[in-house]
Amino acid sequence: MRSSSMLDRSDAAFRKVTSMRPAEELAAEALRRGERLRIKARGGSMLPFFRDGDVALVTPTAESGIGVGDIVCYERPPGRLFLHRVIACESDRFVAKGDALTFTDVIDRRHLLGKVVALERRGRLERLDSRAARWRNRTIVSLSHVIPRLVPLAIGLRRIVRAVLRG
Repeated sequence: MRSSSMLDRSDAAFRKVTSMRPAEELAAEALRRGERLRIKARGGSMLPFFRDGDVALVTPTAESGIGVGDIVCYERPPGRLFLHRVIACESDRFVAKGDALTFTDVIDRRHLLGKVVALERRGRLERLDSRAARWRNRTIVSLSHVIPRLVPLAIGLRRIVRAVLRG
């Protein structure tokens, strides 16, 4: 049997461990402090350009450094981070959209945390802040209404090709 003082100490330690903050909340705090972060992308909202498991290099960026086509990291609701492409800039907010999604998100400037400047996939790093990448990103925005319809077709075609190649 344990003494009551040991129980008190272990209960306090348990409370301390279970009150840990979620990783997304810590990431948002780090970006607000001006630190660069590597964030693993989860989900399929940015298919085919970002895949589940890709790593995004996010740098804190002033709102003036954000333009149409840029991929940004933002928080909404507090504690949830998203990586989506800016499709419109307005005076006090941005409109962003996952490339594979049919709907948009309006981002208040205070929820903006940073800009994705590079993508890492299978050990290869692709810069997203070069002149060619910015041109490509703006082209993607102009096709943003078509991409959500093409993604399911491409995934289906990919499955068929893989099945045929396997025999």
